[in-house]
Amino acid sequence: MNIAYVTHTRFPTEKAHGHQIARVCAAMQHLKHTVTLVTPNIFTDIRQVPEKYYHLKKSIHVQKLPIFDALSSPFVPGFLAFHFSMASYRKSLKAFFASQKFDVLYVRSPSIVSVLVKTKIPVLLELHEIPKRNQKNFVVQCNLCKKVVCLTVPMRDALVSLGVRPKKIIVEGDAVDLERFASPPTPAEAKHHFNLPEDTKIIGYVGSFVTRDKVEKGVQILIDALVTLRKSGENVHGFFVGGPQHWAQRYRKIALAKGLTDNDMTFHGIVPSKLVPDAIAACDVCVYPAPVPKHAFFKRDTSPLKLYEYFAVGVPVVCADIPPLHGLITKNIVKLVHPGSVSSLAGGIANVLSNPTDAKKRSNAAKKFVKNYTWEKRMQRIFDAL
Repeated sequence: MNIAYVTHTRFPTEKAHGHQIARVCAAMQHLKHTVTLVTPNIFTDIRQVPEKYYHLKKSIHVQKLPIFDALSSPFVPGFLAFHFSMASYRKSLKAFFASQKFDVLYVRSPSIVSVLVKTKIPVLLELHEIPKRNQKNFVVQCNLCKKVVCLTVPMRDALVSLGVRPKKIIVEGDAVDLERFASPPTPAEAKHHFNLPEDTKIIGYVGSFVTRDKVEKGVQILIDALVTLRKSGENVHGFFVGGPQHWAQRYRKIALAKGLTDNDMTFHGIVPSKLVPDAIAACDVCVYPAPVPKHAFFKRDTSPLKLYEYFAVGVPVVCADIPPLHGLITKNIVKLVHPGSVSSLAGGIANVLSNPTDAKKRSNAAKKFVKNYTWEKRMQRIFDAL
């Protein structure tokens, strides 16, 4: 098929959604589809081409459309900038698709679905969150799509309760590129690369520290758990890989204030895509913490990329037991802990460290589990549902 993947954000981008978009496009190419990534022509300070930045085998054809970038204009108030930018982009999208032929339009941006469903080209909407405003119109647009891909079962249930027809919905979470993680370095090599102590258990978090710019993902809970573990005599070192940088600086200050020293932790910052397997391989335990699931992201929406990457490397994982993971991530592949609980997280990490045989069984089971969650298999299942 000739597919247009339509996004409303700058590309490439350092944010996690850019990685996900790149992997979906690469998977569609792998399945022998022709793919054009359609984006607004707005500034990005990333100078590398997408295939190099995201460590892809093939180039992605990117079609940038003209747009009034109100977000960069000093004359448009911030609260109106997104509205004006999207209005301009929707106009460009309408003109572009009036003169182009595609078999499918693939989109993950609810803000531009309205113009895409009017093209009469089948639309596949991959949903990462449910808009809070204009939900009636959003439901109408979902029902006009060929299919709506939900990342989680709770998201599907929420859509159905709003009025989206169940037969429209596919549930498919995120996935992983197993080839990237097929030959990680040895733990000793990886620790040496990142200048980590060799005689200490490395407790790692590899991924974005926040989502949607300000929703914290649980890094502070992990910091508190490390404080608890060290007070109880555990020889552990926190390894935090990710950003944004100002959040890393903030968390480091919090950790120092709680009694940790720079000998107890490393805040490395964001690593290039090709070094993510190395960062994970340096860890004795990888952690997916999460706060008490009050925010929709943790109650309904998240399908954590980092979990699949942890599984692919084969490192033991301690994971917060949040609703979007129920029925998918089980105690057979991770050590489950209560979200938002410092004591539970610390206890889970201590349990993994003191029971290496059980931890190894779970990590081996996780490596088998993740084989069904490659980007290619994910996208094939989605296209099969058409």
